[in-house]
Amino acid sequence: MPASDFAALIRGFFDQHLVSQRGLSGHTVLSYRDTFKLLLEFACRQPRRNVTDLALDDVTPELVRRFLSHLEADRGNSVVTRNLRLAAIHSFFRYLATVDPRHLPHCRSIVDVPFKRRPHRVAQYLERDEVQEVFRKIDCGTSLGQRDDALLRMLYNTGMRAQELVDLDVRHVRFTRPFTVLIYGKGRKERICPLWAETVGSLKHYLQARAIRFTDAVPLFLNIDGNRLTRYGVRYIVTHRVSDAAQRCPSLLTRRITPHTWRHTTAMHLLQSNVDLAMIRSWLGHASIETTNTYVEIDLAMKQKTLASVEKLLPKLKHPTSSWRANKDIISWLSGL
Repeated sequence: MPASDFAALIRGFFDQHLVSQRGLSGHTVLSYRDTFKLLLEFACRQPRRNVTDLALDDVTPELVRRFLSHLEADRGNSVVTRNLRLAAIHSFFRYLATVDPRHLPHCRSIVDVPFKRRPHRVAQYLERDEVQEVFRKIDCGTSLGQRDDALLRMLYNTGMRAQELVDLDVRHVRFTRPFTVLIYGKGRKERICPLWAETVGSLKHYLQARAIRFTDAVPLFLNIDGNRLTRYGVRYIVTHRVSDAAQRCPSLLTRRITPHTWRHTTAMHLLQSNVDLAMIRSWLGHASIETTNTYVEIDLAMKQKTLASVEKLLPKLKHPTSSWRANKDIISWLSGL
């Protein structure tokens, strides 16, 4: 395949497949874009050539493997990042196999490049008293305190992702009963999540000073410059508020708390409140029930750990030793019956 055709396929993959057909978010598209920029730049180094000269046949399974090793060894990427880059490459070659089946064997050889196994980490979450301590430390007498209280309540109430949170407009919230919020998740999939009266009350308190209507298509959460809050801004707020609470709750110092930790916290607290797994899946917008099931495993592990610690508090029972075990002369024991 000529280099011009290869470039046209890449453009079609981004313009038609990712955006028009799959409807991926802008953040995901940018991640895929970065993957291909890095891959093409790497492919041009050995042997050195211009990117305009690259053809499809130049992207071989061996090249992809060397590229993945380069990400870890030279760029210091984690296994998670490495696998995300590989997922983007797999996606392109699956797309190519459908639009031009002539390249099916080549596409299959790339898709067969495996993901790298990594240790399975147990999802971290906050205990109920830790969540309460975070909110106790927020001064709602200030504008930033009002914003952060409303933001963290929204995160805890819905378990939404950071990107979903910053994408919210005021009009996405229903401020009359039944209180709800419309969330645009991965792949622009919509879901409606119920809101507690306390969450809506905090939002109203925060929005009072902005002189806007609840039907306005304006960002729900703003930064100090008056612009839409970013994911990095949400991460900063979570880190800052957890740090404040850690002064009175030392257990918060032992973990790295992120916006996604709040998502795990919501899932665990719903599960511990005996909410049905199917409802939790819908609440969080999980694509598969298997993702939701991981919280059951975590909860069971925590219960077993707690049970083991309590068990040590009890005195061990002393069972009387059977006399036949104590008497090695079994004949004498039988004679004594």
